Amino acid sequence: MFMTADHISHSLREQRLKAGYTQEQLAEYLDMAQSDVSKIETGRKIPDAVTYENWLWRCQNPPKRYEFYYDRRRGQHA
Repeated sequence: MFMTADHISHSLREQRLKAGYTQEQLAEYLDMAQSDVSKIETGRKIPDAVTYENWLWRCQNPPKRYEFYYDRRRGQHA
């Protein structure tokens, strides 16, 4: 399948919005500038293959958050 720059930028933006990320959040996860995320989504910059795959993976696999509690009586983490 042939993908145009417009198709790529539109699909990546849709994935980000579907995942509920802001441009700033996604940029932090991908270790890139927010302006680069904006340029990719508007079609002014085409992502390389690694960025494209990482973008899709991060939007489909949100980071897990763990909470740890400390039991002061036992001196242990619960």
